[in-house]
Amino acid sequence: MSQDATIRRLRHDDADAVRTLDRQILGPDRSRTWDEYVERFLAVSNLDSLILPPWGAHVAEADGQIVGFIFAERQSRGYGLPPGARIVAIAVHPDFRRTGIAGRLMERLCEECRAEGIDELYSVLRAEDVRDQAFLRSTGFDDAEIKVFVRKP
Repeated sequence: MSQDATIRRLRHDDADAVRTLDRQILGPDRSRTWDEYVERFLAVSNLDSLILPPWGAHVAEADGQIVGFIFAERQSRGYGLPPGARIVAIAVHPDFRRTGIAGRLMERLCEECRAEGIDELYSVLRAEDVRDQAFLRSTGFDDAEIKVFVRKP
């Protein structure tokens, strides 16, 4: 497979290819909420009344197939989070990892944020997601000053 990839906005007809890629990413690469976020974005992208794909949705395409995607959403001040945009899912096919595709997807999202006047982009991770933390730091993210509290009822 060629390691060259084109980064572009998610199109309505990409949903099945993204679902296929998503099914190839198993085990520790998936959080408990992954399916919910990915499916929500894909369901929105399939709405016939939606002229443009959802904001913050991009794919990487190589050799005619989807090999990566990033989904983000605008975030208001609700829940004590800073206004800006939040990454909800980013994935790259295992055969295309460590080729710069995830970084290019991230840069495309950052370009979209700058064009929209969004000053902060963030991601929420579990403490044990050390690989994802390392990736985010490598693309310019810093640890946030937000503290999350959890209680089991």
